[in-house]
Amino acid sequence: MADKPDDIAHQTDVYFRKTKEIVGRFGDREATYAIFLRRPVISTPKLMIDFLEGVAKTRRTKIKIELNCREGQLVGAGEPLAYLTGSLEHLVDLETLYLQKLGPACVAAYNAYEMCRALPRVAFLAMDARHCAGPEMAEMMAYAAAVGSAAAKREGDAIGFIATPRTRPRIISAKRRASARCRMRSSAMPARPCGRLRCIAKSTPMSQ
Repeated sequence: MADKPDDIAHQTDVYFRKTKEIVGRFGDREATYAIFLRRPVISTPKLMIDFLEGVAKTRRTKIKIELNCREGQLVGAGEPLAYLTGSLEHLVDLETLYLQKLGPACVAAYNAYEMCRALPRVAFLAMDARHCAGPEMAEMMAYAAAVGSAAAKREGDAIGFIATPRTRPRIISAKRRASARCRMRSSAMPARPCGRLRCIAKSTPMSQ
C-alpha cells in the first residue's frame, strides 16, 4: 500500500505534486472533496478508507471522511459517494491513489451484483485472482465480489458468490436452493435446468 511519502510521490500525478508544492509555499487551506463516479456503481469504500486513515496517521493530520452511501448501496452516476475534508496540502496528492482504491472496487461490485441478480440460482466462484495484476488487485476484486453479492442477496434470494479459489466454498442449504429455484421460475426469465443446482459458475466481476 502506497502510504509512505516516497511511494505516494512516485505514484501520484505530476500536477498534483506541483499543486502540493505551491500550497506548501503560499499557504495551506482546508478543502472538501466530493468523490463521485461517472456511472452507476455499488458503494465499496473500505479500501479507500483504510488507505486514507493510514496516510493521515503517517502524516499526523486529520482527514474527515463523510460517507453518503453505506457499503453495498446502489449509487447513481455522478452522485457523491463521500466527502473528504482536511488540509489541502495533505489531500491534493492522494486523489489518484484513493480513486484507484475506490473506483475499480465499486464497478466490480456492481458487476457482481448484476450477475447475481441475473442468475439467482447459480453459486458463483470468484476466479478473479488469476486475472489480477498482483495480490492487491486480487484482494480488491474478492472484496468487491463479496459486497456486490451481499447487495443482491438483500434484494432477493440469490445464492451469489460463495468462495474464491483460496477459500473453502460454503455449503448451500437445500432450503435456500429450493427458494432460489422457485424465485427463478416465477420470474419473467424462462428457467433453465441446472442439474441439481450444484452449478457453480466460475466467474469474475472485474471492473470494466
